Amino acid sequence: MATQKLVPSMVVDLLLQNGIPELKLFSPSQYVLPAFANSSIGLSVMFQEHQLRWTNNSKDIHDWIEKYIKKPVDEGVDIRYLYVGNEPFSRKYKKRTFDDVVYYLGEARKSLDRHNLSHIKTTTAHFTDILTNVTKPSEGDFREDIKELMINLLKFLKETNSPFVINIFPIYLVASKEMPVDFTFFDEHSNYTIKDGPHIYNNIFTLTYDTLVSALTKAGYPDTDIIVGQIGWPTDGYQNANPKNAERYHRGLLRYLKRNEGTPLRPNRTIDVYITALSDENRMIIQWGEYQRHWGIYRHDGSPKYKIDFSMKDRHSEPTTAKGTVKMPNRWCRYNDNIFNGSREKVMEHVNHACSKSDCTLLSPGATCDNLNFTWNASFAFNMYFQMNSQKINYCDFNGYGYITTNDPSTPTCRFPIEILSVEVIDNGAIQVASSGEISKEHTNPSILPIGLALSALVCIILLLCLLMWF
Repeated sequence: MATQKLVPSMVVDLLLQNGIPELKLFSPSQYVLPAFANSSIGLSVMFQEHQLRWTNNSKDIHDWIEKYIKKPVDEGVDIRYLYVGNEPFSRKYKKRTFDDVVYYLGEARKSLDRHNLSHIKTTTAHFTDILTNVTKPSEGDFREDIKELMINLLKFLKETNSPFVINIFPIYLVASKEMPVDFTFFDEHSNYTIKDGPHIYNNIFTLTYDTLVSALTKAGYPDTDIIVGQIGWPTDGYQNANPKNAERYHRGLLRYLKRNEGTPLRPNRTIDVYITALSDENRMIIQWGEYQRHWGIYRHDGSPKYKIDFSMKDRHSEPTTAKGTVKMPNRWCRYNDNIFNGSREKVMEHVNHACSKSDCTLLSPGATCDNLNFTWNASFAFNMYFQMNSQKINYCDFNGYGYITTNDPSTPTCRFPIEILSVEVIDNGAIQVASSGEISKEHTNPSILPIGLALSALVCIILLLCLLMWF
């Protein structure tokens, strides 16, 4: 969910360079999936809830699976999990629960089996609000209003040998439970612990995991496999959300996972997790908080934000940078305070408009850029609007309040970003430009090339002509 998207082949290279074995795609695309063919990277793909609500019968589901699962698998894509919906029983951000998820899981399972894809497991992921709000894991149980639905789901998962998937967001959990932030980390620097009978919990992860174990046990499914479908640490947009804490969190998490020590209720177990997320998403919904747009290990341009070692060898080094991205020209949009000094009310109208159409989460309290003065605050908003609209000149007008500069207005604490170049889409001989990497036609089968490659080719042609002229 971003205006800047890396070319799929770049992402595959990035994953291979860092030894990342699996990737979860929330929105599978017929242009993205083929890039993973014969790559050895295992994929989880999602049949999204809004798509499911528009399906009229089992044939619609069958057709979707044929297009987004069967066809890619036949072409060498290693799809291992199909997620049907996401967090169907959550009440945190939905007006209603998705009570029909088990029906759709069953239909998807039947379709996969008919396509001879029985090796692909079917499941769905859950937010932690499926659990009752308790202080000790032994008290853990599923919410009363979803118990019957959860029993039906657990029965399906057992019959199909599929895992139960839970999404755990530590920074959200400690804030909602009013616990100290150090309780999220694995380095045991916190003096805060929770004692539950013979067991002692010194971090929110094992506490939450075992709360789920207790709930599964009370439901009659104590041996259900558990996968952590999302976990991570944001780097901006919130208090304690910064690269330093993200590095600290992931370093401790990976050390913990490598030890295979499990949890007090499930000792000596391997725990599989999916880290959220590969890159930032400046179009992510932020009703939980501005930090929702800053989960990325990578920035939009494919450069890493902090040190993390996916090989789990505890090396203190940054992951490799995405190769092939090309930034747009060094141009920024600034607020022209010299001409319109004093017109704050009118300027704020433009600032509010710019922020409503772009991403100003870095200006929020506790974020990187929350200490800017009025001029720099307006400049940041203007620039984000300008960059997220591919640096089109008319997007830095603001009725004369904005101007374009080649001098970087970034401050020591606040970075004014530049977009990466869009990609070219070659469609039946006609060249289109898909802004910031977006593909505009679903029915075509375009070749996708970074503009950087096109520019390189142009340079080569010019050099060749110069050589011919020389000789």
